[in-house]
Amino acid sequence: MVADERDVVGLRTNHRGEDVFVYRINGPAEGARDLLVAYLQQVNRLHEQPQWYNALTHNCMTAIQRLAGPFQRRSWWSWKLIVNGYLDELAYSIGAIDRSLPFAELKSRSHINAKARGADRDPRFSLRIRDGLPGMSGPSG
Repeated sequence: MVADERDVVGLRTNHRGEDVFVYRINGPAEGARDLLVAYLQQVNRLHEQPQWYNALTHNCMTAIQRLAGPFQRRSWWSWKLIVNGYLDELAYSIGAIDRSLPFAELKSRSHINAKARGADRDPRFSLRIRDGLPGMSGPSG
């Protein structure tokens, strides 16, 4: 899915009432750029040749894991990749996200529902939901 962050996050926090957490990924900027390019290339391939979505073997997380394969510095393969709701624990355990706090505290401080509701129509939505999160700068940049 390609969508505006406000749409994706806002749908979950403001309409569905789902819990959303934002974590800063540990890794070089070049890796993020390479992953974005690979993602956009996959979007173009899907436009030309659609694929079936499979909730177990080819879902949003396993698709990203496959795309990120060439850029990974660590192994992401785990049952936590497939079972919804455990990806943050996996990322923490392999050092893909900040480990300066115990996981329970990091998760608690990374919960953004209230921020997303408060920033609903603000043009600085992406900055506001990250304000005060571990490892991230606030709305001023």
